[in-house]
Amino acid sequence: MEHQVTEKPYILAVDDEQLNLELLQFILERNQYEIKGTSDDDYFFELLAERKPDLILLDVIMPRIEGFELCEKIKEHKEYKDIPIIFLTGKVNVQDKIKGFEVGGVDYVTKPFNEQELVARIHTHVALVRAKNQIEEQALNLKQSNDLKDRMFSIIGHDLRSPLSAAKLKMDFIMRGIIDPKDDKFLDETVYDLLNTMDEALNLLQNLLGWAKSESDQIQMIPEKLDINDLVQQTFRLLQLGSDHKKIVMENNVPEGVFAFADNNMIKTVLRNIVSNAIKFTPLEGRIKINSKLSKETVVIEIEDNGNGIPKEDIKKILNPNEHFSKLGTEKEPGTGLGLILCQNFVIKNGGSLKIRSEVGKGSTFYFDLPIYSEES
Repeated sequence: MEHQVTEKPYILAVDDEQLNLELLQFILERNQYEIKGTSDDDYFFELLAERKPDLILLDVIMPRIEGFELCEKIKEHKEYKDIPIIFLTGKVNVQDKIKGFEVGGVDYVTKPFNEQELVARIHTHVALVRAKNQIEEQALNLKQSNDLKDRMFSIIGHDLRSPLSAAKLKMDFIMRGIIDPKDDKFLDETVYDLLNTMDEALNLLQNLLGWAKSESDQIQMIPEKLDINDLVQQTFRLLQLGSDHKKIVMENNVPEGVFAFADNNMIKTVLRNIVSNAIKFTPLEGRIKINSKLSKETVVIEIEDNGNGIPKEDIKKILNPNEHFSKLGTEKEPGTGLGLILCQNFVIKNGGSLKIRSEVGKGSTFYFDLPIYSEES
């Protein structure tokens, strides 16, 4: 079990003399420590599993097991090896000290206890281990921030530059007269391509910002009553340019009166990304359906297409946040794979999970569950 966050440091003590345990408890509780003690080494491991202490006090001489041997047993466990151990002993000779440090102890306290010395030694080692843990946590956070920054720069440098370069090239051709605005195909092809490219860049930018905020926990989730039928219609209107161009039929099969309790912006982003992907991987004159299934506690939203389908080995890659996985659409539409990672992240934040059913050549269904809205929500 993980170390519970508490203001008071928590100490575990092992001593075969009950009087010593009571004295330790009296001294340490008076000095704002929490303490549990036992003379049974088996029960000690039960206490250790219940809650990880900040420090262990260990009697050297005990009838069933020597303190040094018990220390070695503790250090064999990966999750306990960093807990500082102070040995309690009636006598301290050089050999004992060497042995104690060899098996992993950090200090000695002699009996009978001097309260100031006992508390000072405990305080020093608790402060050290807490500072070490804090530094390790900060180092991990810094590494995660740097990894996030590196991935963002990689996406900005590659995926955002591509659509902007393509749009600039097209506008360059218009300015030079290579593409004639009076041409019959100008609106249908050139303007559509420019709009599509700008949509792609904007969508990527929105996903990038959403993903960065989500990864760094800067995004605030505000759950509210969501009308799923209405959200699907909004998504269809937003992506109509792409679906009309590929002559894809979009079906909203979500009945009116289906409500979820989730964050509006997050679920809009999820729907926008999944439907946008479905359009990309559905061939000309294909069909995309959005269905819903209700249970007592959840509403499952399904986005079903009759597109290319996804090989089994690719499904794992698609939902792996550490993979940068993307494929071209049926009309060679580019993608980054970032949108689905963001979708998965947002669905999890709203208490659900994103899953995929797919058959190569027949199509895919992306589906996720959300808490259902009730008057008590």
